[in-house]
Parts: sequence; C-alpha cells; structure tokens
Amino acid sequence: MKSWFKIISGLLISLVVVGAVTMLAIKYFDVIVRGFDALRNQVIRKKQQFFGADCCDYEDDDDDLVEAEEV
Repeated sequence: MKSWFKIISGLLISLVVVGAVTMLAIKYFDVIVRGFDALRNQVIRKKQQFFGADCCDYEDDDDDLVEAEEV
C-alpha cells in the first residue's frame, strides 16, 4: 500500500512541477524570446567578426540568381 502512495504522490508532485514551469514559461514568454534574440544577435556578431563582413552579406546574391535563370 505504501508503494502505491509513493507512486501517486510522485506523479502528483511531477504534475505540479511541470504545470508551474509551464505557467512561468507562458508568463515570461516575451522575456525568453528577447533573451534568445539577444543570444542569436551575439552569435551573428561573433561570426561576422571571425569571418569578416563579406561572409554573411547575401543582398547581392539576387543578381546571381537572376543571371542563372536567364541562362
């Protein structure tokens, strides 16, 4: 009987913890997204410093695509 009580109480505690984490994630979603954006921007800046500015400049690749379609 005691083992069933331990299993049920463990499941209940797990459910409460998962629910609390979910509620906090929903409440602070904008903070989490801003944090991920800041991290992504930091990684992009580091990559540009490491490889140089020419590495990640894709703006003039459209001209190459147009030339490839004409051929």
